[in-house]
Amino acid sequence: MANIHVIADDIQKPLLDDRQYRVVQLPNQLEATLIHDPETDKASAALDVNVGSFADYNYLPGLAHFCEHLLFMGTKKYPKENEYSQYLSQHSGHSNAYTSTDSTNYYFEVGHEFLKGAMDRFSQFFIEPLFNPECKDREIRAVDSENKKNLQSDMWRLHQLDCSLSNPEHPHSGFSTGNLQTLSFEPGSKGIDVREELLKYYHSHYSANIMKLVVVGREDLDTLQNWITEMFSPIKNLNIPAPPTYDAPPYRPEDLGFVVYAKPVMDSHTLSLMFPFPDQDPYFETLPAHYFSHLIGHEGPGSILAYLKSKGLATGLSAGCSHVSTGYDSFSIDVELSKHAVDQWRTVLDIVFQYLTVLKNAGPQDWIFDELREMSVIEFKYRHKIGAANTASRLAAAMQKIHIPRDRLLSASSVFVTYKPEVISQFGEYFSPNNFRCMLVSQDYPGDWDQTEKWYGTQYRIEQFSKDFLSSLGSSGSLPELHLPAPNEFIPRNLATEKTEITEKAQAPTLLRDESYIRLWHKKDDTFWMPKGSISIEFFNNIASESAKNSAMASFVSDMLTYYLNEYSYAADMAGLKYKLSSSDSGMVLSISGYNDKLHVLLEKILQEIVAFTVKPDIFKVVKQKLTQKFANFGYNAPYTQIGIYGSYVLNERSWSVEEKLEALATVTEDDVNNFSKKLFSNLFFEMLVHGNITKDQAFELAKLTTNTFGPESFISADRQLLSAYILPEGKSFRYDVPLTDRENVNSCIDVFFQVGELTDRVMKAKLDLLSQIAVEPAFDRLRTEEQLGYVVFSGTRTSRTTAGFRVLIQSERDCRFLDNRIEAFLVYLEEILTSMNDEDFAKHVHSLTVKKLEKIKSLQEEGSRFWGYISSRYYNFTQRQEDVQILAKLTKSEIIEFFNEYISAKSPKRTKLIVSLVSHKTPNDYIAIEDVQEFKSSLKLAARPVPMKDLSIYKDSSSAKL
Repeated sequence: MANIHVIADDIQKPLLDDRQYRVVQLPNQLEATLIHDPETDKASAALDVNVGSFADYNYLPGLAHFCEHLLFMGTKKYPKENEYSQYLSQHSGHSNAYTSTDSTNYYFEVGHEFLKGAMDRFSQFFIEPLFNPECKDREIRAVDSENKKNLQSDMWRLHQLDCSLSNPEHPHSGFSTGNLQTLSFEPGSKGIDVREELLKYYHSHYSANIMKLVVVGREDLDTLQNWITEMFSPIKNLNIPAPPTYDAPPYRPEDLGFVVYAKPVMDSHTLSLMFPFPDQDPYFETLPAHYFSHLIGHEGPGSILAYLKSKGLATGLSAGCSHVSTGYDSFSIDVELSKHAVDQWRTVLDIVFQYLTVLKNAGPQDWIFDELREMSVIEFKYRHKIGAANTASRLAAAMQKIHIPRDRLLSASSVFVTYKPEVISQFGEYFSPNNFRCMLVSQDYPGDWDQTEKWYGTQYRIEQFSKDFLSSLGSSGSLPELHLPAPNEFIPRNLATEKTEITEKAQAPTLLRDESYIRLWHKKDDTFWMPKGSISIEFFNNIASESAKNSAMASFVSDMLTYYLNEYSYAADMAGLKYKLSSSDSGMVLSISGYNDKLHVLLEKILQEIVAFTVKPDIFKVVKQKLTQKFANFGYNAPYTQIGIYGSYVLNERSWSVEEKLEALATVTEDDVNNFSKKLFSNLFFEMLVHGNITKDQAFELAKLTTNTFGPESFISADRQLLSAYILPEGKSFRYDVPLTDRENVNSCIDVFFQVGELTDRVMKAKLDLLSQIAVEPAFDRLRTEEQLGYVVFSGTRTSRTTAGFRVLIQSERDCRFLDNRIEAFLVYLEEILTSMNDEDFAKHVHSLTVKKLEKIKSLQEEGSRFWGYISSRYYNFTQRQEDVQILAKLTKSEIIEFFNEYISAKSPKRTKLIVSLVSHKTPNDYIAIEDVQEFKSSLKLAARPVPMKDLSIYKDSSSAKL
C-alpha cells in the first residue's frame, strides 16, 4: 500500500449517505474511487476509459464501439467466451457498457459476496483480452444489428444529421456506431485487417493513466484498495495525454446561420435552435448553462412556452447544454410546435430571441441564482442512494472531468456554489443571432427536401438566413407577456423529520380505513428519514375501459388536466415536488411525490382542477392533435418496445389496441369528453396510499381533503369488479401477426409466450421465476452471441394481470418463422442444461434468485412504488417476496425439470403457446392464426379475478376513527 497515492480520504456526500469513500491513484496512474457500503446487497465495479468514437480511424467508423463489444469475448486468464456473463448470472449479477465520444464505460453488478471473483474477471479485459478472431465477424454483426435497431429512430437520425453538418475537420462530424459496411465490406475490399486495426487501437489507447475505476462493496476501504492494487496494477501505462484535445472546433462560422428542414419518421413538428457554447466543466461552481436552461426552459407565467401556448403556437419546450468535446459544448432550445403552426416557425424563432433579449437586458439576477443554489443544496443533501452499478458507472464517468476536486465528485456539476454575474453575462453573449443555426423537423413542411444524409437516409434541405433576417431577430422590442419568473413559493421550508429508534421496521402499510368508498393505506417512514413523502390515489371506475373510445377519452381527460395544470405545477416541479396524472384500465391514477412540506398544497390544487374539469375548445384541439399524434406514432417505435402492448391486447380482459383507440379518437367531440368526464368522476372508489414523512393524522387529513373535494355524490358502495386475464386452452398454439406500421424498418420482432398459470399459485410462480433465472444467460449467449439472431434478445417471466408465463423475445431482420424455430431449438438446449446441471450450480441459481428477491429497498421512492404495486394489483400480498424465498428454498432440480417438461417443452401435451409477431408480411405456418382478437378472447375462459391473498383485517389500525 506504500505505493498508493491517496488523493482524498472522504468526499462531500448527502446527509444520509452511510457509505465511506476514498480516492486513490495506483502506481500505473490509474485513478480509483473506493466505496465501502456496509448495507449493500450488490457490489459493483466500473471502469471508464477516456477514449471513444472520436478516436476512430477515419477509414474505420465504429471501431471504438466494436472494441467495446469484442472486449467481453474472453481473456487469456478466462478464455471461455461467456465466462464473465455466466459468473455474473449465477451470482445475481449483470453487466453492460457504452461508447460515447471521448469515453468508453464498462460496468458490472453482482451479489456482494462475489465481488472479488467478478473484479478479477473484469480486470483482465484491460490486461490481456483475447479479441478472438472467431468472434470478430459475429460481433461486427452485433454492431450492425445495433445500428439497424436505430435506423428508424428520429433521435438517432437527427443527431447524425447534426453531426454530418458540422465541421468535417472535427470528429463530431463522424459516424460513431459502425455497421457491416464500415467494419467489414469496405475495409475488406481495401485489404484492411479489421482485427489487426482493433489490436492497434486497443494497445495505443487503453492506457492506465486515462482510466478511472470505481468499486462499491461491503468490504472495508483497505481491503478494496488491496484488491484493486493486485488486480488493476498490471494494466499498462502509456502516458497518453488526457483529456483528448482537437485543433478544429466542431462548428465553424460557415456551419451556422441557416435552417435545416428535416423530414422525420414520426409525425412530429419541432423547431430546434443550437448555439455553440464553451465547455461548461471549468465553471462547475457557477453552472452558467444551468442558470440559462432554468429560465429559457421555464414553463410558468412569463415564460416562452406559456406565451407560445397561449397563442396556440407550441405545446412543449425544453432547453439545456450538451457536451461535444474538450473545450466545446452546445446549448439547444427545442420547441414542440403545434401542427397548424409549423409554417409560423419564423414567428416562434423571433419570440425565442425576444425572450433572450429580456434575459440580456435584465442581466444576471442574484435572487434567481440564490433560489437555484438553495434547491440544489437541498436536493443534494436529501439525495437518495442509488444502486451499486449506477453509482459506479456514473462516478467513473464523472472522474474524467479533471477540473472537479476529488472531494466534490458527488456534488460538482449539480450544486450551485459561487455567484459570478460576470461569468453568467459572458455566457449570455453566446445567445446571438450570429451564433446559431436551427432545424425545423416536420413530415409536411416544406416538402421539397433535396438532400439525403449518408448514414441514416434522412431527407433534408438547407436554407441560409439573410443578414437582414438575422439582425431582425429579437430586435422588435419584447412582448410584455415575456418576463422573468416569480419567486418560487414551493421551495420547502420545513425539512424536519421525526427520527426515532425502531425496533422492528414495518413490512407493510397499515390499513387505516376500509370503507365502501375509500381504502386508505398509510406507512410512516421508519428507514430513510427523508423530509419527503408520496400520495398515490386510484380513482376507480371501470367505465374507463368499457370500450376503445372510453379508453381513448380517459387518456384525453388526463392529458387535458395535465395541460391545464402545467403553468401552476411547474414551480412545484422545480422545487422537487412532482406529480403524474394518468389513465388506467380501472379509471385514473394520481401520484404526487417530493418534499412533504407543500405536498398537500399541490394535492388540493389538482383535486380542485379534476372536480371543476370542463373542456376548453381551444385546448381540446391541441390535446386531440397531440394524442392523435401519440397513438399514430406508436407504430414507429422500435418493434421490441411495441410488442408487449400487443401481447397484453390478446391476453387481457377489456384491453384495446392502439389502432382501435386511434380510430375511436377520430370521432371524439368536446361534448363526448365533457359527458365522459362527468361519468368518470362519479361512482368512484378511492384506493389511496400515503407514505413517507407523513403522520397517521396527516394521512387522515389528506384522505378527507380528497373525499370532501369530490363530495358524497361521487361515491359508490357497490362491489368493484376487477379486471383479469384470459386463460389459453391447454395443448394449443396460437399466432397473432401484426404488420409493422413502419414499412421502412428492417427489423421484425417475435415474442413467444408459454402461459403457465395464475398468480395466486405462488409455488408455480416460484418455479417459473427460477426457470427464468436459469434460462436468462444461456438464452442471451445462444440466441444473440452465438447465433447472432439480433441485437435485442431477452427471456424471462411475464405476467398479464392475473396470469404468468415464460417468454422469449427477439428483434431481428430474420423471418419470424425462422426465429420461432431457433427459440424451439434453444428450449431443447435448455432442457439439456437442466438435466445435466449439478446440484452445486442449481444451488447457485436458487441463491442468486433469493438475493434478487430479498434485495434491500434503496430509497423512499422505491419503497412507495413497491407498496403501490401490491395495492394496485389488488392482491395486497406485501410479504410476497419473503414467502417466495421460503418456497424457493424447498424446490429441487427434479421439480424444475418436471415443470419445464409440463409447461415449456414442445413434447408436452399440456403446453400453451402464444406467438406475437410484428412483421412486414404475414407468414403462413401450422399455428392457429388469431384474426379477430375480440372474437378470440370471447372463446376463452377468464382467470380468477384478483382477490386479497390475505385477510385485510391484519393490516387494519384498530385505533382509527372513521372519516
